[in-house]
Amino acid sequence: MSLSLGGLFRTRRSKNISNKKKKSQKISKSPIKEIGELIQTVDGKYKIVAKVTPVNAELLSDEDLFNVFESIQAALSVYNQGRIGIYIQSERINLETNIQNINRYQSTLDNQLKIELLEEQKKHLESFSIKSKNVLNFYIVLESSHNKYEIAKQSLEESIDSIKSELSSEDMDVIRLSETELKRMLYEQIYPETCEVETFQDEWDVYEICNPQLVINNADPRVIENDGRLYRFFSIDFYPLYVDQFRWLRRLWSMNGDISIAIMMTPKNKLKITQELSNAAKEAGAKALDKTKPLHLQKKYEKEKETAEKLIEQLGNENISLFDTNITIGISAKNRDELNALTTSLKSRISSSGCKSVDLKYKEFDPFWTVLPILADNNITRNYVWNLTNADIASLIPFDSSELMEKDGILQGENVTSKGLIIVDPYNKKRHFNAHMAIIAYSGSGKTFYVSCDAIRHTPYRDYIVMFDVEGELFFPWATKIRFSATSNFTTNPFHIRNAIIDTDGQDDGIVDVGGYLAEKIMSLMTFFKWIYPEMTSYDESLLETAIRKTYEKKQLTFQSTELPSEFPTLSTLEEVLEEMIRDSQSQKEKEHLVNMKAVFNPYINGAYSKLFNGPTNWDIDPFTILDISQLNETVRNPLYDILLRDLWQLFKIDRKKTKRLYIDEAHEFSDPKQPQTLEFVHRLVKRGRKYGLGVVTATQNLPDFLAVERYGQAIIDNSHFKLFMALGETDLPVAQKLQNFTEREMKILRQKKKDKRGKGRGIFIVGSQRIEIQTRASKFELEIVDPDQFEEIYKTPSRYRKQNNKVV
Repeated sequence: MSLSLGGLFRTRRSKNISNKKKKSQKISKSPIKEIGELIQTVDGKYKIVAKVTPVNAELLSDEDLFNVFESIQAALSVYNQGRIGIYIQSERINLETNIQNINRYQSTLDNQLKIELLEEQKKHLESFSIKSKNVLNFYIVLESSHNKYEIAKQSLEESIDSIKSELSSEDMDVIRLSETELKRMLYEQIYPETCEVETFQDEWDVYEICNPQLVINNADPRVIENDGRLYRFFSIDFYPLYVDQFRWLRRLWSMNGDISIAIMMTPKNKLKITQELSNAAKEAGAKALDKTKPLHLQKKYEKEKETAEKLIEQLGNENISLFDTNITIGISAKNRDELNALTTSLKSRISSSGCKSVDLKYKEFDPFWTVLPILADNNITRNYVWNLTNADIASLIPFDSSELMEKDGILQGENVTSKGLIIVDPYNKKRHFNAHMAIIAYSGSGKTFYVSCDAIRHTPYRDYIVMFDVEGELFFPWATKIRFSATSNFTTNPFHIRNAIIDTDGQDDGIVDVGGYLAEKIMSLMTFFKWIYPEMTSYDESLLETAIRKTYEKKQLTFQSTELPSEFPTLSTLEEVLEEMIRDSQSQKEKEHLVNMKAVFNPYINGAYSKLFNGPTNWDIDPFTILDISQLNETVRNPLYDILLRDLWQLFKIDRKKTKRLYIDEAHEFSDPKQPQTLEFVHRLVKRGRKYGLGVVTATQNLPDFLAVERYGQAIIDNSHFKLFMALGETDLPVAQKLQNFTEREMKILRQKKKDKRGKGRGIFIVGSQRIEIQTRASKFELEIVDPDQFEEIYKTPSRYRKQNNKVV
């Protein structure tokens, strides 16, 4: 797409600002007055700050990129009551920092297994050639023209919601920063070195956060010293006449160094500019018709006339807004050599983008504050400006990044686009809404491989890891495996109650209410029995509910109870109750329904499935437990899966401070429109699990089936902050495209053939709305456990774990 920027640029250049030496300001005075829900600067202006989740333009087609452009253009046109700022802040992530964080955590442990697993993680990180990457954070800031707080607050909140509506349509989420988040963000930007050793404290006030000891370097006035780092600053003061593509300043975004980019926009009066352009067009037209002038000048003036008329037409569009725009760039480094190298790289990138920049010196400390996301107002922002429309700024695609790497967290895989690593901490509530993940991939695409590696990497950090093994293929040397089968000795009593904790909305641990929980337990048992007896009528349900209550009463457990009994009823107890109800039935209809019910339940009480369900529960959950249900047919698997999930939920509610990870494989098996109760419960786990430290990993290889109960299936995917889509089958692809609005380039990644080993383990990793192309890989240690065949093929040595089994209790 060709954007006619040149003529408009020529209508206004930056003022001729002198860079001559002035008396240096010795005291750095912060322009920030207050930090609350809004930022107030010393000029009395109120600002609202929001973080923006970027798109990954490398995965977008030209059409998709144009849609993103239109979304940003629309977002910039919805606010006309004050200035707008877009900020791109780099965060240098070194693998050494990740390793140091592992070391710090490791020193707090006394569990030898977890210590050894962390050692393996460190070895794996040290093996990568790329030791550091620049991760970009994106912010949008609005300034209100109102001086009264409440009016400014309402206006800014409504405007940021409107901007969010526009940007989110193209997967750019806008999250307003709270007071604590604002303070933390500014503290880390102002004190980049100190924040590594002195963590942010919530109770700090604005003086403690925004009072840096800035110093202008005596030997080089272009350099500002702060917190052990050296800074230089530049403003762009000349732009290209035309650009033929989007992302025309992307070379700045991809710089490998500490960089901050501020794009500050002050609304302009379009009518005034249109009149100036009209006069310029008339003047240029007259000169073009002057035959006394050389031909090349006549053509030049004719071109200027055409450009001015085109811009007049452009400004007549009500969707076009015009701004005085300042783009200021700050770079920093720990020493002079690094700073000089970064300066050379920056200038080269600015020049190759068709722009020119001016070195900001003798500006006191204004440059430092200019690049912070506070919409500073000073001589730099007022004087180094250029006329740009919202379309011009949107064409930059400013919210664009392909990096996803945090200072601490779990390695997810390799970033195919940037050749870096994808590292995130799903349990960091400050960064991520929840730790849940939805995995959609067909068999053979690397789903089980990823899940197994994920479980290994989470083991040192989680208090409980529980995995459902549907295929009988999961193995970990330290795991406890409970293998359920018709001949095994493991019994799961449907009437067993682990505890009577009631789920609450507060932040404390749940309330223990025996009578109240009994009502919940009876409802969950109804779901269990519906799996066994799907033809159950409402009349049957009424009879069964009565029978279950009487069954618990046999063990002195009622709605009035305050303590759980020492032993619980079993299915044999239920059989006794049904026989009593048959004997005492009041009608032939009641008797027939009870007799039929007893007959349906008989295989579970006295028949082939009785060892699985009839008797006291005789197993427990260890810190890493595999529940192997691979030897069960679907008839038995689903009801067992249901009661296991509900029992685990009671375990997970005991202590909110402990973190847990639950892997639910083949989740599409629960998506029966006629029997949606278990899928509904999984949705409840995803919805409520966050406050109990639970991360639910839901995996399916059949997306259409999983979405058969749309109310719950899609809600589980939507409510999972993390998503991984790997190679999909032909029937899944159109469903996935509609669900996530995948681009054609993304669909090509997901369209890998089963026989194509190169595509195995590759997919689209989604965090919130940010998308990254991922390649999953295992370390040598992980591969020996997860795939002994591949390990032996690569490393030419026998796997130590080929003939071993999990510890089966």
